Order: sequence, then structure tokens, then C-alpha cells
Amino acid sequence: MGYRIRVKKSGVFIVGVALVILLSARLPLSAQDNPIAPVRETDVIKPQAACTVTAPASISLSAPVCEMLGMKVYARGPLLLLKGKERIGASEVEYNLDTEMGIAHDVDFTTCDAVRPDYHITAKTLTLSPDYRLTARNVALYLGRTRVLVLPSMKLRVGGRSSTAAVFPRPGYSARDGVSLAQTLRLTDTTHSRTSLDLRLTTKHSVEGELGSIYGAGGQLTSFPGRYLTYGSMRSRALDVPQLSALGCDPQLLRPTNAARLQPFGRFTLRQRAYDAKNLGLVVFRQPELGASYIGNQLSLTKRKLDPRIELYPQIVASWGRFKEIPSPSDYLARSQVAMQGSINTVWLGPRTSIQPLGIATYAAYEDGQAFRTWGFGIDVAHLARDGAYYSARYISRTSSGSTPFLFDNIDISKEIDLAVQTYIGKHVVGLAMNYDATNGSLFDWEVMYGRRTDCLGTYVRWDNRFQRFSFDVALINL
Repeated sequence: MGYRIRVKKSGVFIVGVALVILLSARLPLSAQDNPIAPVRETDVIKPQAACTVTAPASISLSAPVCEMLGMKVYARGPLLLLKGKERIGASEVEYNLDTEMGIAHDVDFTTCDAVRPDYHITAKTLTLSPDYRLTARNVALYLGRTRVLVLPSMKLRVGGRSSTAAVFPRPGYSARDGVSLAQTLRLTDTTHSRTSLDLRLTTKHSVEGELGSIYGAGGQLTSFPGRYLTYGSMRSRALDVPQLSALGCDPQLLRPTNAARLQPFGRFTLRQRAYDAKNLGLVVFRQPELGASYIGNQLSLTKRKLDPRIELYPQIVASWGRFKEIPSPSDYLARSQVAMQGSINTVWLGPRTSIQPLGIATYAAYEDGQAFRTWGFGIDVAHLARDGAYYSARYISRTSSGSTPFLFDNIDISKEIDLAVQTYIGKHVVGLAMNYDATNGSLFDWEVMYGRRTDCLGTYVRWDNRFQRFSFDVALINL
């Protein structure tokens, strides 16, 4: 494939406040000294000349000065660089078409299409890497024209399967924790590995957190668009930030290529909240937990492919770790465990509808000689509407034998019915998850989410009735 250049003429809460102050104090430049200001409507870039480069990874670059040496493009601004969803204004940029790597200076960045973007990020430097990765230094994040977050650095992914999820601190309140503020930090992010730190500051229980690292063996570390049979997976699918709707394109294009299905992992947790139907205050210390998971392809008796967003993956997870839980008085105890779950699409009802029988099984052996086994069966029903709305119902019956020293390993509800919905009304999205105890005939939990989204920004509020927990989140879409 050839490359060409064409030159033409063209015209919150107190805790949150404290955290922002703390992060601002770490910057080498004060707000007054920072030379980067948010783009105003009158600050439209008007380059004197423009160049367009067409390559395996197409970019469009407009700048007064632009030249190409081999596979490298150099430009000085004010300039505008467009690469996929990335819209980057800068004073200077250097980009390699072959390696898809580059660096931009004095940057104003957004993924919004509107003339007045809902959000934008300013940075002293922005490093562009393959696989949608960006690293920004001396960062300020704006909602509209209001600066809401200042950081010395930020790692981002744009539009990929492992796009950045939680950028903003997330305020919340629950009867157990009181006022809380949560933040997710992506510490490392490469093609094959990722390390993140989840922290939650609470007024009643100090700090809760998890440090986790995962590696993609034999392929790239990327998120799969489908579903899992893990505990609480239906709840998260209905109440998380909406996925790509795939409107106007073949949904099969959402299926990742060269993805690592074998994923070794490690994690270290401090007072991590464990979802337990009968013990609302249960928290777990994992110090550490090490293991590996294998994610298989959707099992099917038909020869046709489902929409990848409703596929239900078989999975095997083997792990070892040292655990302690509260309120249990026991000290740390080692556990080895193997967990398996899977389903099979038996009848073809179209690419967006599935009815699948499922099975689950676990075996755990403990340091004190105890052993605990669980197994179960059920059925899963899912439908994905043309506009991306998602509907699902699942029944699971569980049985156990042996004994376990941990409440978080025990079976909470032996027969459970779960319902999940996420639907759209214009720019608004509503999610609902309900959990019904079929043994005792009672609705033991429900959670609702309401959000509003534009092309690049979503705001969401959630209410969990069992924990009496309210949370608020702002999501940068495509990041």
C-alpha cells in the first residue's frame, strides 16, 4: 500500500475536594503557571496549510508546517490531528506511520464530535502508542469549561476492548460505609499486561482497596464483548456503562482478534467488600491471590454465530491464595480452588436471542484440611434489541458438600432467579437488576441505574436497595 501527502489551503463531597487538592499539589506547575488553557469556541484551529496522510492506520493532520521524512510525519502548529475517535489539538507533533507511535506537545484532547465538546483533556505532552493507548503528562480534565480533575499523569485507552473505565473519582453513600469516594488508577498498561489500583475512602471504615495485575498469555490482553457465568455477572451487565451498540456495522466486527484466552492474574486486597446475600458487612482480605483463567469460545450445537455481545463464555479458573474475612475471627488461611462454568446454545433463535442450559462446579481445598465442593445447573435467556437494549433472565440451582471456613465461599441462596434489563430512551439509559430467592419466595435484592449519554460523555446514578447504597459516576465514552 502506498502513502501520500496532499497539501492544500484551508482556513462533590468533602473527601472529593480533599483528593483534588492533594492531586493538584503534586503537579510541578500551578494552575496559574500552566500554559495550557481549555479550548474556547473562538479558539478554533485555523492552519495555513494542511496535509492528509493515508496509511494502514489513517490519520488526518492539519498544520501550518507539515513534512514527511520516510515513515515519520512532523508538524508544528497550532495543528489538529485526527486519528479514529482521537481529536488532538497541539503545538507540535511527531508521528511514525509504521509503528503507530508519536508524541504531541501542549495538547488539547477529546473524543467528542461536537464543536463544543462535553469534555476535553489538556496535557503538556501526550504519547501515542499502538492499540489505542495514550499517556498524558501534567493533565487537567474539563467538563465543558470547568476544570474538575488535575493529575500529574494519566494512562488512557481510546475505543478499544480494554478502554479506560473509571476516570473520575466516584462519590457514593451507603448505610454501612457512610460517605465514600472511589478511584481506579491504571498503573501499567501494555499490549499483554495491565495493573490497576482500586481505592475507596469511607467515613466509617477507613480505606478499602484492591491491587490487581493480569497478563495475556499467547495473545493481546483485551476485553471480550460477551457474558460470563460468574456470581453477579448479570447485575454488572445491566448496571455498567452501556456497551457499543454496533449500529450501522456488522456486530461480528466487535469480536476481538488475537485475544489472549489464557490470563494469569494476581491480586492483593484490603477490606474488599464481598457480595453476600446473608452477611451485609462481609469483607475479605486476599494477601495475595494468584491464579489463571481460561476463557473458551461460545459452545453451540448450531453452525451459526450469535451476536458476540450475548455469547456466554465457558471458563476455568485455578487459583491459590491466603484469605481472611471479617466478621470471622480466624487468621489467614490458604485455599486452593478450581472453578468451572459453561453453557451451550442448543436452539437457533436468531443472532440476537439465546436460550442456553448451563452448569457450574467448584472444588476448594483448605490449609486446615477441609474441602468444599459446589455444583449446579440452570438456564439462561438473553435478547439484544437492534438499538442495543439488553434483556436477560437466569435460573440457577446450587448444591454443596463438605465444609468451608469462609462465608464468602459458602452458598448464599440455593435456588435463585435473576432478571436484568438495560434499555434506551433517546439519550437516556435505564438499567434494572433483580434477584429472587426461589427457595424462600422473596426478592432479596434489586438495583437500578439511570444515566444520560451523549456521543462522548455519560452520567450515571445507581441505587442498591439491599445495601442502601447510592453511587454517582461520570464516564468518558470511547475512553
